Amino acid sequence: MDIKRRRALIGAIRGLGALAVLTPGLARANYPDRPIQLVVPFPPGGPSDNYARILASALQQELGQTVIVVNKPGVSGALGIQYVARAKPDGYTFGLAGMGATVFLPLLTSKVLFDTDKDLTFIGDVVATPNVFIIGNHVKVNDIADLIAKAKEKPGAFSYASTGVGSTSHVLTSLFEQSAQVKLLHVPYKGAAPALQELLSGLVDIFIGDAAGILPMVKAGKARALFAVDKERMEWLPELPSAPEVGLPDVYLSGEYGLVGPAGLSDSVQKSIHSALAKALSSKTVSEKFGQQFGKPVMGSGADYKNMLDTESKRWAKVVKSANISLD
Repeated sequence: MDIKRRRALIGAIRGLGALAVLTPGLARANYPDRPIQLVVPFPPGGPSDNYARILASALQQELGQTVIVVNKPGVSGALGIQYVARAKPDGYTFGLAGMGATVFLPLLTSKVLFDTDKDLTFIGDVVATPNVFIIGNHVKVNDIADLIAKAKEKPGAFSYASTGVGSTSHVLTSLFEQSAQVKLLHVPYKGAAPALQELLSGLVDIFIGDAAGILPMVKAGKARALFAVDKERMEWLPELPSAPEVGLPDVYLSGEYGLVGPAGLSDSVQKSIHSALAKALSSKTVSEKFGQQFGKPVMGSGADYKNMLDTESKRWAKVVKSANISLD
């Protein structure tokens, strides 16, 4: 090949490379072409991990590429989401974010590991699981109205377990105290397992937690549920009244999880992932498997998910301030 032809060929190759850079759609034509990480910011075996593995399997079918679940627990779920926020925005690292890391933690401490507004791309809602107000079988009350009446007569007579200072269960029970105008004794634990064990042992009276961890015990008669901490009744325990039905319309929290990626994801990657997510969540198989974990698929855009988080942040900021809860 003579020098002129060689130079022309090199120029053409360089031109194609530049075109690929300037036109992300061309560069992403085969996306994804390698395995994708789905980060779960909690240990294996819990509700979020189960949801993530169901989702990973469905996304894998839609994308035609392996989706690997990676557990990175710590700091109420913030450590794993920090990992996602720091990842290269190439469409191969996503996270299943809970409200603890994206809503509660930023309200409780100035030492946050990432900026929810600046460091993440919001892909869409994934699943919601209701919370349940339970008491130990040793607690002699007829219903939630009876418990509130007795708590007003003797402030501090009833104790409640939480999964730690500033945890979702702590903040949520503080909202119950404010709405019901009662004072309970807070007993924090390092996680749901020891908190529930102490309740079953009769050492604490009350616990509010997600349905996935609580309903099996309630159905087995090991604890009593007084109401669903949600706006509506649960299909898995339809006889249990909702928060509005027991006169506590403001005491609700749907433990919603959403799919996030690092900031800077291209529009084409966002569209590809959201399309796969929407198809996965509309699957009857995914809906049934989520239901086995006491969760419901939630369809929504990235903007819908972000708006929900912003709304919840404003609502819970008032609760945190009134209860004087801080991790600093």
